Amino acid sequence: MSYPNVSRRGFLAGFGALGLASALSACATATPAKPASGSGSTSNALLLKSRETSDGSRKAMQALLDTFVKQHPQYKPKLNTMEAAAFQQQIRSDLTLSTPPDVLTWFAGEIASNFAKQGLLLDASSVFPADGYSPQFAQLSTDASGKKVFIPTNYYWWGMFYRKSYFDKWGLSEPKTWDEFIALCKTIKGKGVIPIALPLSDSAWLTASWFDYLNLRLNGATFHRALLAGQESYTDPRVAKVLDSYREVLPYFDPAAKGLAFQEGTAKWQQGKEAMFLSGPFLADAMPADVKDDISFFQFPILDPAVPVAEEAPLDGFIASAHTANPEGAKAFLGYVATPEAQELYLKISGNTVIPANSNAKSPISTPLLEKGRAMVAGAADVTQFFNRDTNDDQLNVLTAAMVKFMDKPDEGADILKQWQNDSAKARGN
Repeated sequence: MSYPNVSRRGFLAGFGALGLASALSACATATPAKPASGSGSTSNALLLKSRETSDGSRKAMQALLDTFVKQHPQYKPKLNTMEAAAFQQQIRSDLTLSTPPDVLTWFAGEIASNFAKQGLLLDASSVFPADGYSPQFAQLSTDASGKKVFIPTNYYWWGMFYRKSYFDKWGLSEPKTWDEFIALCKTIKGKGVIPIALPLSDSAWLTASWFDYLNLRLNGATFHRALLAGQESYTDPRVAKVLDSYREVLPYFDPAAKGLAFQEGTAKWQQGKEAMFLSGPFLADAMPADVKDDISFFQFPILDPAVPVAEEAPLDGFIASAHTANPEGAKAFLGYVATPEAQELYLKISGNTVIPANSNAKSPISTPLLEKGRAMVAGAADVTQFFNRDTNDDQLNVLTAAMVKFMDKPDEGADILKQWQNDSAKARGN
């Protein structure tokens, strides 16, 4: 399988194993395709539009509807599944239809907030649980006016993944601080092993994970969000510090990184030719069972202990259209998928490597890896999504150009940051 010229969303959609966290396509800000006629609902009909195309996810989504209708027989729910890229192109126009889909799969972040600012999302405050969601997840579900407009159902995490057997063979332990991490990289390189995987030929968006974490660890989540929102400048000295730390780790990336596809990079990592991989758990989903059992991760190292620790935890769930013809039915369904029972049902049938967002729900398939991810996110002072969820794909393209150029020309950091700021402003239309 190959993934030529795809964005993070398009790549993860093709990867097909993350359920609600996976079905993210490219073109988040593309011109919407013309919606099909009759796509909305009337009376007690209830249309759920989903971008979940894998067999397990389709079955799980249908199971949610089947269980929901047993509890609410007055409604007539129907599932409409659309390929992820087309779904992404069409969602904005779907939400503006006079008879739109009632409920749609979506994710937390800036794009959802923008929909809410435009008055396109139904107020779900009345069905949002009083407990079960962390303060971070509750905040990510809330619009600027204080209304709950998003129902989280599951999430995953990012970390520095490694194979336990190789770390044991090499006599390595997990680092806690950046200095310990750099020392670990030197040790690994001294053993003739490439310390860090970073396949870029089809996955340049992976550089965003490095920028996100370095910025979060050095400058904190508040500055990070302000920067991504255009309220701070990439020419700020604080961003220059991020590139300084990035420069420190450049010698430890795979020197063939720019010519490697994601699949090639994961194969080298699996074989122990590369030791560590900053990624989400989707890295493990395509691995054989014996390899999966050998995988662990550690938290991205701490650079400044005075900065509150934030973690990347992309959060997925459901939204409803403000123009739904059946607001009570839509809210009833949103209330149902917020329950532990619904989230457990979905994950049990789909088999996806994600964690239920409601803390009262149990993971049907609990592994040490998953529980370690859950504990890390639960212990975070703040939670971010991922660069293009916290901004958009246009800004992600600007970031990848800057980060890849810096890999080639690390002595031109100041000029790169100026260009980054200019390109970012242009992408916003400023």
